Amino acid sequence: MAEQLPPKNVYRDNWGTGAREGYEDLGPARPRREAQKERGSPILRVMGGIAILGGILWGAYLVFYGGGVISLQQNYGPVALAGLGAVCSILGKYLRV
Repeated sequence: MAEQLPPKNVYRDNWGTGAREGYEDLGPARPRREAQKERGSPILRVMGGIAILGGILWGAYLVFYGGGVISLQQNYGPVALAGLGAVCSILGKYLRV
């Protein structure tokens, strides 16, 4: 005689559909996913982030202690530094140094 399996528990929700979507029980022992190797240069990305932050802080200093927005219109340094940081970050994402 063939061995019979116990009946599965049927899930019933409030709408009577009996379906559980988006959930998969993988059990207690699940294989670890390997970390992906990031492309690009982490040094360029960090330097770009520091340059962007420096440009923002320099611009805030000029606005609050240098005479308002007019000081930003006369001094292009903070905008240039933030722009250089953005370019450096974008290049750091794709270039390997």
